[in-house]
Amino acid sequence: MSAPGLRRLRWTLAAWIVVFWRLGYASLLDPDEAHYAELTREMLHAGNWLVPLLDGRPFIDKPVLFHWLQGASVWLLGETELAARLPSALAALALFTATRWAGMTLLGAEAGEWGAIMFATIPATFALSSIALFDMVFTAFLFGGIACLLVGAKCARRRSEIVGYALLTLAVMTKGPVALILVGAFLGAAAVAGRDTREIVQRLRWKTGLASVVAAASPWFVWMSIHFGDQFVRGYLLAGNVWYFTQPDVFSGRAVSHTFYVRAFAGAFFPWSAVFVGRAMDLVRKPARDAMPTEEKLLLLWVAVVIGFFTMARFKLDHYIYPAAPACCLIAADAWRRALADAGSSARFTRISVPVVAGVMIVAGSFGSVFLFQLNLELPAIAILLPFALLAGGIALMTQSARRNWDVPCSPAIPVTTLVAAYIVVVAVGYPVLEHTRPTAVVARALRETTSASTPVGIYRLERWRASLRYYLERPVERLENPDELRAYLSQPRAVYVVLLRKDYDALRADGVPLHSVYRRRAVEGTEGKGLRRQRWGYLIVASNVPRHQHPRTTVSYRRP
Repeated sequence: MSAPGLRRLRWTLAAWIVVFWRLGYASLLDPDEAHYAELTREMLHAGNWLVPLLDGRPFIDKPVLFHWLQGASVWLLGETELAARLPSALAALALFTATRWAGMTLLGAEAGEWGAIMFATIPATFALSSIALFDMVFTAFLFGGIACLLVGAKCARRRSEIVGYALLTLAVMTKGPVALILVGAFLGAAAVAGRDTREIVQRLRWKTGLASVVAAASPWFVWMSIHFGDQFVRGYLLAGNVWYFTQPDVFSGRAVSHTFYVRAFAGAFFPWSAVFVGRAMDLVRKPARDAMPTEEKLLLLWVAVVIGFFTMARFKLDHYIYPAAPACCLIAADAWRRALADAGSSARFTRISVPVVAGVMIVAGSFGSVFLFQLNLELPAIAILLPFALLAGGIALMTQSARRNWDVPCSPAIPVTTLVAAYIVVVAVGYPVLEHTRPTAVVARALRETTSASTPVGIYRLERWRASLRYYLERPVERLENPDELRAYLSQPRAVYVVLLRKDYDALRADGVPLHSVYRRRAVEGTEGKGLRRQRWGYLIVASNVPRHQHPRTTVSYRRP
């Protein structure tokens, strides 16, 4: 097969396995994926494309562009998991293209091609390209805009710069002013990092460009502030932005860890995070006379700005630093290329990073083959292929590196292939196991099919599963947190339902609460132990305030707890 044909085949397989294979198989995840899909559905049903709605009331948390994209997909394909996730999947393809284009223009054809493949196959991309969250769409617009600005400045392409500002406008409309803050911090860092990077910034019409971004993105924000006033200020400007840094107790009680993103970076961007660190260490020990290439310095600055900014925030989630991933992988690809071309000591740590990656894969595969089945996930025997793929890939990479006298291999094909093989096992084996462990969609559908739309449904101490139960029930779900609230709820003069864990059901029955089980389903209710956490199985119960024989005819089979 010719080189272009092999390249097309490689991209087709990567896109299919990482992004599209079984895209609509799994039910929507708690809490965020199901929550945002519910907002989009209610907007569609209400015919209101300006205000996200939850239980019929405005829910102001994020800007509206993601809901427009998801709503268009749902309108075309129906209310399915595939439709909800399609915007993220298409954004992933656009981001692969933008990363490859930017890499080839800034760093050369080889670094651009392999950097894009590296980016397409990191664990973070595999996770975020197939779930209906904001991050993939946001990163496509944000990094796409940064890439266009850098290419426009380097190559004097005015059109690329204009496209860059247009993409940054869409990024602001996707996730708010954080996009402008990141871009402003990046341009400021570039202006003070050296004469070469300052010249790049000076070539950009950034004052006019950023002003146009603010003007183009502002209409929705202005409209919302006029119509909702203090509610918009508190629900979006404070809760959606400021509180991520101040983290008052009313917002989140999560413990603050300043090393959180170090661990997230190492794992979510593996294995190229290790190569990136190796390259950074080589640059630190590099003689002053050997200037760092301007393009690489700019990409390094982008990674530093993104990770540094979110590290300062008190509220942290691992996927917040995803916009740094394309630049990280491009730097790793260019470092690999430089190590191949330079037989001296200037790439020492880059070379060391390859056996380190191989060693991590060998250790993960070896211990995974032992501990994977101790997680109590009821995995089929074929799941052993996951640690085996890591072990085989680590051995192959270590062997290849040793044969080359511990130099980097000719290409990063072995780690890429290993990751793709691991994803095949996860999709083929892991997705069905995931559905088995969290049957909220099955339980909600059973309730939806056997009760009227006006029948009250509550949850008892199951807030973490509330979003998916509400989405698949297609009605509001009442939150109940203590026995007194539950007793009051059950005292209604009509049949009502409550979803709860069996351990709570048994305790409440023993305490005299008038609960009658009508349906049950096995589920993982929590974890136990430290370090290696085993899954703890139990039952998800649907109970009512009237005995089962008094219920209308149902289509679900009754299972006595």
